[in-house]
Amino acid sequence: MPQVSIVEENMNQHAKFPGKRIKRTLTSWFQKHRKKKIAALILAAGAVIAITVFGGQERGILVSTAKVEKDSFEQNVLASGKLEVSDQQEFYAESKTTIQNILVKTGQKVGKDQVILQMNETSLALETSQKRLACEEFRARLVNSESNLRLYQQDYELAQKENHNAKTLFANGAISQKELETAEKNCHQAREKLIVEQDANLPLLKAQLAQAETVYEESRQKLQKATVVSLSDGVVLNLPVKKGQEVEAGTLLVQIGKPENLLIETGVNEIDASQLKIGDRVEITNNALLAEPLAGKIEYVAPIAEVAATSQGEQTQVKVRVRVETGQGVGQLKPGFNVNLKVILQQKDEALLIPYEALVENDGKDLVYVVGQDGIVAAREVQIGLSNELFMEIVSGLEEGEEVVLSPGEQIKDGVKVIRDAAS
Repeated sequence: MPQVSIVEENMNQHAKFPGKRIKRTLTSWFQKHRKKKIAALILAAGAVIAITVFGGQERGILVSTAKVEKDSFEQNVLASGKLEVSDQQEFYAESKTTIQNILVKTGQKVGKDQVILQMNETSLALETSQKRLACEEFRARLVNSESNLRLYQQDYELAQKENHNAKTLFANGAISQKELETAEKNCHQAREKLIVEQDANLPLLKAQLAQAETVYEESRQKLQKATVVSLSDGVVLNLPVKKGQEVEAGTLLVQIGKPENLLIETGVNEIDASQLKIGDRVEITNNALLAEPLAGKIEYVAPIAEVAATSQGEQTQVKVRVRVETGQGVGQLKPGFNVNLKVILQQKDEALLIPYEALVENDGKDLVYVVGQDGIVAAREVQIGLSNELFMEIVSGLEEGEEVVLSPGEQIKDGVKVIRDAAS
């Protein structure tokens, strides 16, 4: 059988199936042109990215800016607190008892020494009587002990004399050894009685009497407090109990005070507190209730700081008390209302100001980034003066009308071109 070469066999196959040859040829052509197309797309994408990047750098970095302006300025410390009544009287139940009678109403004016309410005194009176009798018993026992002490002192002195005489008589042979021992024994026993009464019984009775008197005084005060009496003129602010109500020890019975004498106690962070002093003026506001701020003054700044729980977590704060000045429409506010406080530290009619967020610190220097007419940024060292939570006073380094970058990021440097945000 004649040999057929591989080339001839392939040619025969193509001759038999011409469609396959055409398909393979087309596939090869598309693969070649597909690679060229992908390469062209990659080049086009790179060109777009390059145009975007270099075009953006050419246009500048988008920033927010603010003008350097002259305006009135005040340095202040802000806080908030709750109105409280100054010199408020609060009365609590001293023991478990029942409200027997209430003689006033909430909001009623009361005078000094006026009876406010009365509690059931039966159990307290009985308890007080028992404590008084206990005191009388200890006093009687103490008197008896002091009497015994005097008698024992006399007995001991007599026993000493008899013992001394017995020794003399024994030495002269007038009494026996047994009589001498009896005299010595009697002297020793008299001495022991005196010591026990003087160093044990009498001190113990004195201590017991003192304790009984203390308990009696506490009981007597409880009985006295069963009738609540106002200590000064004022208004009944709170009367949370009712006639016939049984109350436990420690239950609030009544609050009395003068609503026109208001104060606010609040906490100020340690940095701001270091700037405060007694006598500083305070503006007190409540947007919902006050058309104009009320005036107040700081009357107390705590000497130490304390850790307090706040809405932002635990913070170190200094307690500050502000007294509201009277005679300025204080009646619009009531104890328990929340108010805002602004402590005015310093004021200037005119100051060169920039927003707080324009200032940055670099190597111990205070800097701002000034935007020129061409949009080029220039770093400028400045000297700052007063400040508050919004603005910084510029003492030197800037001129009115210049424009500064707000919250400059790391990309903002001397010589960088920027674009002003239309919203700034």
